[in-house]
Amino acid sequence: MDLRVGNKYRIGRKIGAGSFGDIYLGTNIITGEEVAIKLESVKAKHPQLEYEAKVYKALAGGVGIPFVR
Repeated sequence: MDLRVGNKYRIGRKIGAGSFGDIYLGTNIITGEEVAIKLESVKAKHPQLEYEAKVYKALAGGVGIPFVR
Protein backbone atom coordinates (compact mmCIF):
# COMPACT_ATOMS: atom_id res chain seq x y z
CA MET A 1 0.00 0.00 0.00
CA ASP A 2 1.29 3.48 -0.90
CA LEU A 3 0.52 5.74 2.09
CA ARG A 4 0.72 9.49 1.54
CA VAL A 5 0.51 12.65 3.60
CA GLY A 6 -1.20 15.64 2.00
CA ASN A 7 -0.82 13.95 -1.41
CA LYS A 8 2.71 15.40 -1.37
CA TYR A 9 4.78 12.95 0.68
CA ARG A 10 5.04 9.17 0.46
CA ILE A 11 5.47 7.44 3.82
CA GLY A 12 8.29 4.92 3.99
CA ARG A 13 9.79 2.82 6.76
CA LYS A 14 9.55 3.62 10.45
CA ILE A 15 12.77 5.26 11.66
CA GLY A 16 11.89 6.06 15.26
CA ALA A 17 9.28 6.37 17.98
CA GLY A 18 8.67 8.49 21.02
CA SER A 19 6.14 9.09 23.76
CA PHE A 20 3.82 11.02 21.49
CA GLY A 21 4.20 9.48 18.05
CA ASP A 22 6.08 7.47 15.46
CA ILE A 23 8.59 8.88 12.98
CA TYR A 24 8.77 7.66 9.39
CA LEU A 25 11.02 8.31 6.44
CA GLY A 26 9.07 10.34 3.91
CA THR A 27 9.76 11.27 0.31
CA ASN A 28 8.44 14.28 -1.59
CA ILE A 29 6.60 12.71 -4.52
CA ILE A 30 7.68 15.45 -6.96
CA THR A 31 11.23 16.38 -5.91
CA GLY A 32 12.39 13.14 -4.28
CA GLU A 33 13.56 15.08 -1.20
CA GLU A 34 13.67 12.90 1.91
CA VAL A 35 12.02 14.18 5.09
CA ALA A 36 11.04 12.87 8.50
CA ILE A 37 7.30 12.55 9.11
CA LYS A 38 5.98 12.33 12.65
CA LEU A 39 2.53 10.82 13.10
CA GLU A 40 0.36 10.81 16.20
CA SER A 41 -2.75 8.73 16.82
CA VAL A 42 -6.02 10.57 16.28
CA LYS A 43 -7.11 8.92 19.54
CA ALA A 44 -4.32 10.55 21.58
CA LYS A 45 -5.71 11.77 24.92
CA HIS A 46 -3.36 14.76 24.93
CA PRO A 47 -2.40 15.62 21.32
CA GLN A 48 1.09 17.14 21.09
CA LEU A 49 2.01 17.48 17.41
CA GLU A 50 0.30 20.82 16.79
CA TYR A 51 1.97 22.34 19.86
CA GLU A 52 5.33 20.79 18.93
CA ALA A 53 5.13 22.28 15.42
CA LYS A 54 4.41 25.74 16.88
CA VAL A 55 7.44 25.48 19.18
CA TYR A 56 9.71 24.41 16.29
CA LYS A 57 8.44 27.31 14.16
CA ALA A 58 9.13 29.76 17.00
CA LEU A 59 12.68 28.41 17.34
CA ALA A 60 13.27 28.23 13.57
CA GLY A 61 16.79 29.02 12.45
CA GLY A 62 18.40 27.92 15.68
CA VAL A 63 21.26 25.43 15.69
CA GLY A 64 19.91 21.87 15.79
CA ILE A 65 16.28 22.90 15.29
CA PRO A 66 14.46 20.94 12.55
CA PHE A 67 12.72 22.81 9.74
CA VAL A 68 8.93 22.30 9.85
CA ARG A 69 6.83 22.38 6.68
